[in-house]
Amino acid sequence: MLPQMNKSSYDNWFLKINDPTSQRALWLRFSALVSSNGFRRVADNLAIYSQRTAQDEVKKTALKQSYDLSASERSDPEPSIRTGDCSLTPVSSHGTITSKGSTISWDLTFAPSRQVGFEPIPERFQKIGLIRNSFRTPFEDVAVSGRTTLNGETFHWKDAPGMLGHRSGVRNPYSWTWGHCNTFKDEQGNYSDFIFEGLSARFKLGPFVTPPASAFFFSYRGTEYVFNSLRRLLQIKSNHSLNEWTFEAGKDDLSFRGYLKAEHKDFAGLSFEDTNGSLLYSSNSLLSNMRILVYRSGKLEATLQSQGSAAFEIASRERNPYVPLIF
Repeated sequence: MLPQMNKSSYDNWFLKINDPTSQRALWLRFSALVSSNGFRRVADNLAIYSQRTAQDEVKKTALKQSYDLSASERSDPEPSIRTGDCSLTPVSSHGTITSKGSTISWDLTFAPSRQVGFEPIPERFQKIGLIRNSFRTPFEDVAVSGRTTLNGETFHWKDAPGMLGHRSGVRNPYSWTWGHCNTFKDEQGNYSDFIFEGLSARFKLGPFVTPPASAFFFSYRGTEYVFNSLRRLLQIKSNHSLNEWTFEAGKDDLSFRGYLKAEHKDFAGLSFEDTNGSLLYSSNSLLSNMRILVYRSGKLEATLQSQGSAAFEIASRERNPYVPLIF
């Protein structure tokens, strides 16, 4: 077990996979929590399988198993996690979860398509202890192969686009909006190597809740554009509702304008405990629509779209009344 899990903290690793052709997606999360009073020491394995049907409905199956933290092995080099029958390493994930009469199992291998990562929270904020959270994406773009079996039906993945992320800290942010997509098509309908990830979060500092602070990552035509410095944070425009997110970020003569949306019925509603015992409510969709416009010197240079293959998560201390809770 990692030393930092001996005191109040949370540690979440997650793997996201999309198959744009079949409109299938899989979210795997390996989490651990030690409550601030020391009474809760748990590790969870969570899997959400999503499939868009011919009737344009998203069928969502979520399964979760919980264990005492002593049943979880988490060690360096990270991620190196084994909890119950589930494991995650930098190159593979295997596991089985049985919950609510359903069983899902997976046997996956993956490799980075490109060695690109992103840390949205400025390092300076973490060093001075202003924000005691870490959001990291070690691999923005991985190719995943293997199989998933849900209630006896097996689905295969072949170089499916995915990503591997990590969140940890003393206490979760007060709220956040997050998105990721590496399944864009260009104006000609061809798949593009464009990658997006964004985070807009509020943090609680003592009795105060901060305004939203946003950070973005774009990989465009072989160059990575990162907006996570204090100066950039103040220049970013970001607005979201319960199911839409619009934003704009620019550097020199280049600017990115984005639009991310999911229907309320397409979200999976989740609740989970923070280290202080409070609850967070997450609306999570892996089959969202996204459009990004790229401008250079004020002129439209490129339009990138992802139809039903973008990840979109809104987490808050209040439930979205239009999204039923699965857990």
